[in-house]
Amino acid sequence: MKGRLLFAGVFIAYFFANLYLGIRVYPLFESTIWGVQVLYGVAVALLVISPILFFAFRKRISVPKAAVLYKVGTGWLMLITYAFLLALLSDVALALMGNYLATITPPLFHLYQWQAGCIVLGTIVIAWIGNLNYYRKKVVQLNLKTEKPLSQEVRIVVLSDLHLGHAISRKELKRWVTFINAQQADVVLFAGDIIDNSLLPLTYYKLDELLREIKSKQGVYACLGNHEYLANVEMSLAFLEKANIRVLRDEVVEVLEGQIQLIGRDDKSNPHRKTLQQLVQPHPQQVQIVLDHQPYALEAAAEQQLDFQFSGHTHRGQVWPFSWITDYLFEQSHGYLKKGTTQYYISSGLGIWGGRYRIGTQSEYVVVTLTSTYKKEKVDA
Repeated sequence: MKGRLLFAGVFIAYFFANLYLGIRVYPLFESTIWGVQVLYGVAVALLVISPILFFAFRKRISVPKAAVLYKVGTGWLMLITYAFLLALLSDVALALMGNYLATITPPLFHLYQWQAGCIVLGTIVIAWIGNLNYYRKKVVQLNLKTEKPLSQEVRIVVLSDLHLGHAISRKELKRWVTFINAQQADVVLFAGDIIDNSLLPLTYYKLDELLREIKSKQGVYACLGNHEYLANVEMSLAFLEKANIRVLRDEVVEVLEGQIQLIGRDDKSNPHRKTLQQLVQPHPQQVQIVLDHQPYALEAAAEQQLDFQFSGHTHRGQVWPFSWITDYLFEQSHGYLKKGTTQYYISSGLGIWGGRYRIGTQSEYVVVTLTSTYKKEKVDA
């Protein structure tokens, strides 16, 4: 019931925000011919309902057409925040300094047309900057140490939240795979949400073929995320198996001749998933690494004295000011944390949900270099 009320509240707010913006931008078109004004109204209506059209018709139209609706609709869901803020700030400026602004406004347009132009131009500039920032991937070099024995330095590529689907398809994934392979990783780990919300575009673009090209000496492993459940968990598991990605669903495996223990938790979407205590026990010799998509209850890994945990899910809000919300909801919404002897890294994700915008956050690869201090201590002793 609460979820439905929240959805209804968000929908109503979205509708009135679009109505407010439509009125504020209309002065740009009020002096034009009737046909242009009609086109403006139709364009605004399509922009507003495009996310609804996507979810209503995505299975009935081609994948490329559905992708256009998805990118436009979800992109606008993000950009409307900035367009609304620009409109609100410009209204405040007009209320406080309207008379003064009228004296310095160039005579070609009246004051409200300049306001409308600033809203449109400002939103376009923010979208452009956010899009550039999304494509400017950050490489996080994470040097981690363990007191447990390792026969070699271990290189691990950790990725989360690819959200492959209508927004991110073959061309982009190919660049990502090229980068992963350039790292010459011992292990590649996916911390959930490889899939976005549907398997249709993944099979249409044959993304399993690209994922099979990932090279790793000790294998490619993943835990499930909430979006694998949204896309249908059984179909997601079948796709990932076809892509040569081993999903650890409340499962423990050993790699590097038993020196490292990988613990993959089922996603929090499954209320019957096992606890960490049920899955593992502290081990004095094995390096224990947990993959858990949603970074809730971080103390669980510390209580089990596990060595490392990698998570994702938050995107750190993806765009400001939603980063404030994730920072409030999660003990650690992005970055490195240590609790007791357990070290954590929460990734803001490589891909995105919805439109390709990153504002105040980053898309990232995480490259871990894991070294042991065990032999050095033995020599010193």
